[in-house]
Amino acid sequence: QLVEVNGSPCLKLTEDEEKMTIPGMKTIYRLYDDAGHPFMDLMALEEEPSPSAGQELGIHVLGQLGETTKVIPSTVEPLHRTYFRDGQVCEPLPSLPEVRTHAQVSLNLLSPAHRRLHEPQPYPVAVTERLHRLFLELRQGSH
Repeated sequence: QLVEVNGSPCLKLTEDEEKMTIPGMKTIYRLYDDAGHPFMDLMALEEEPSPSAGQELGIHVLGQLGETTKVIPSTVEPLHRTYFRDGQVCEPLPSLPEVRTHAQVSLNLLSPAHRRLHEPQPYPVAVTERLHRLFLELRQGSH
C-alpha cells in the first residue's frame, strides 16, 4: 500500500480505523516477555532509534489508537529485512526449508493463549508514540 510519495508520508483515509494505512517508511520489532514469548509486534518509523530491552515504551495498539499503553519488553527482535533494493537482490533469499523452519520456530514461541484453537487471545500490533503522532497530524491535516 502507498505510505510515502517523494519522501513525504501519506495516509489512506477511511472511517474504518483498521483499513487506514500507517504512513511513512517503517520498521517492525517483535517484543518478548520474561518467559520468552512474543507479546506484541511494534511498528516504528524507519529513522526512530530501536527500542531496548528493559526500557519502558509508550505505544498505541492498532484498533485502540486513542489509548496510550506502557510496555517493557524483556527482549526486542528486529523483524524487518531488506532483500530487494532498486530491483536488485541485496541479501541472499532464504530457501524454502529455511522459511518453513523459521515459521515453525516462531509459532512455537507464541504463548499458549495466542496459539490455542478455541478463543485464542488476539496478538496485538502497535505503533510507537512518534508514528502515532504522525498519523494524527496527517489525519487532522486532511480535514
